[in-house]
Formats: sequence, C-alpha cells, structure tokens
Amino acid sequence: MRFQLPLAALLVGAAATFSVSAVTGAAVPGAVVCGGIGSGERAALAEETRGTNLALEFFIAQRGDYVTDVDFAITPLDGPAAGRPVDTVTGGPLCYVKLAPGRYRIDAEFNGVRRSARATVPEHALRPVRVALAFPEEAARGDLETRPTPEEREEARQP
Repeated sequence: MRFQLPLAALLVGAAATFSVSAVTGAAVPGAVVCGGIGSGERAALAEETRGTNLALEFFIAQRGDYVTDVDFAITPLDGPAAGRPVDTVTGGPLCYVKLAPGRYRIDAEFNGVRRSARATVPEHALRPVRVALAFPEEAARGDLETRPTPEEREEARQP
C-alpha cells in the first residue's frame, strides 16, 4: 500500500514526498514501513527496512502488548523544515523511517492517550536509532487481540 503526503523539505532541503510504503529493497528518503506482528511478517519487515535510521515501537506498558493504529507525527527540531510535523498512522507496532540527520520529536496517540519522545539521527548510523513509546493499560480498552510470544519479543529487540 502506498500513500503520498506532502513533506516539504524535511529530508533534503527541497520539495519531496513522504511515502508510507512497504516496498522491498533499500529505504528511500521519507519512507515509513510499519508491521511486525508474527515472525513471518517480522522477517519480511526486516528485508524492507534496510537503510532506515529511525525505529519506532509502540506497546502497552507493564504488559508489553504491541499496539497498532497509533497516530504519530515526526517533527524536525532543526533545519529548513523545523516545526513542520509529518503525520501518519501505523500499520503495525514496529515502524522504520528514513530521515535526514538531525533532531526530531516523535508524538504518538493511541485511543486518546498521548506520548512523546525525542531522537537524534546521526549522519552515519550503523543501525536505526530506537524509540519505544509505552502507553498505559487504560489506553488498551480491549483493542488488543494478541500478545507477542517470548520469541517475538526477543526478535523485536534485535536490529
């Protein structure tokens, strides 16, 4: 599935497109790839996320249950696009993004509960910068249908 959203200079200082995509191969600038429930999907996700430099994980605190359909925005804190957020909705609990080096604020909302974090993406990252956002138990409101297996939790910790 592919959607095009305006991004306006977040990545290269010129007009660009923000692509929510699940495309096999090296990540293109601005691509967001989400997924990760089940070991088969996680294996496919690993192939699609080569070249990304920011990894996001969304879950319920205390229980560790993954959540999907999280609204999130990535806002650059410096550069020509500073202060202009890019919004999307997750298609899975794990999301990988290709961004220009810099500082970013990540804001996420799940069932009305908001969480935020900051991340710095270095120029030459050897692996994605990881950001985990935990939502409180009351945010779940019965929306969780599956719990990750211990094997899936261990796989999620690996880059």
